[in-house]
Amino acid sequence: MNKLVLALLTIGLLAGCGSKKKNSGKDAFTFEDFRHLFTQGKLPYKLTPETLREKSSDSAAIPPELMKQFLVDTLGKSDFPEGTVIRFYPLAVIDGAAVNYFVVKAAGKATNTAYICFLDKKGHYLDRLTVAKVDDKRDQHYFSIDTRQVIKITNESELSPGHTAIREDFYGVAEDGKTTLIMTNTSGDATASQIFNPIDTLSAKHKLSGDYLSGETSIVSIRDGEDPKSFLFFISFSKDKTGCKGELSGTGHFTGANKGEYKDKETSCGIAFQFASGKVSIKEIGGCGAYRGVRCFFEGSYSKKK
Repeated sequence: MNKLVLALLTIGLLAGCGSKKKNSGKDAFTFEDFRHLFTQGKLPYKLTPETLREKSSDSAAIPPELMKQFLVDTLGKSDFPEGTVIRFYPLAVIDGAAVNYFVVKAAGKATNTAYICFLDKKGHYLDRLTVAKVDDKRDQHYFSIDTRQVIKITNESELSPGHTAIREDFYGVAEDGKTTLIMTNTSGDATASQIFNPIDTLSAKHKLSGDYLSGETSIVSIRDGEDPKSFLFFISFSKDKTGCKGELSGTGHFTGANKGEYKDKETSCGIAFQFASGKVSIKEIGGCGAYRGVRCFFEGSYSKKK
């Protein structure tokens, strides 16, 4: 019997049993049952744009009850227009050293997006990362995981007929499911509007949240944190004269009404943020050489995009 059909039947039976189910608990849909909905994958693993673009059968969709029970019921809400009907499909589960990777496809009307949901070894949901996207546009984003469990997100943007800019972002994953941008490779200089911003679709309700630009190839993106005292950030810059580049993302903390600070857990790297009059100034307060070239620093003033 189809695994998802079995899941739907189980949910229906549990709903009909009412209080009887509470007494026995024998028919509960377990985490192992949920895991078996996914194809067992192995490293290295790659999800191609063609695979993500393939139409999936409605009967293969993961029921909302199971998404809420084992993953999270807000998956995809920030990446699709409000009111979009989103269906989720199990693609693969990959066992990692510290966490397990559940690859989930979210299908909307004209866009398919893929996420990696990170779960601990006991099956508890930790976090997620948007890793791939295909739509009716010419740009496409896809990903792979190598044998060292480094996630590579590849972004292809067509600048003009026959000319494509390729950007590769490499992420490491910690035991708590949090990801860290390790390095970036690019071919061709993209403008700020063409830079793939991994936090672009996240909430930006705080008065200081937004995108701050400097020139054509540098951006400081600020998004809301989990609480009022924290914020998410993404910095990408390229110096015109030297060609020196840098990139860094993480979670910062407000140290005052218009001040913030970031300290890297893995290195001595730190960034100070100063907000004032629609601008943000950043200054490197530690050694951030792992995230930039040797001839430049994380510094300068950026103006908020209107």
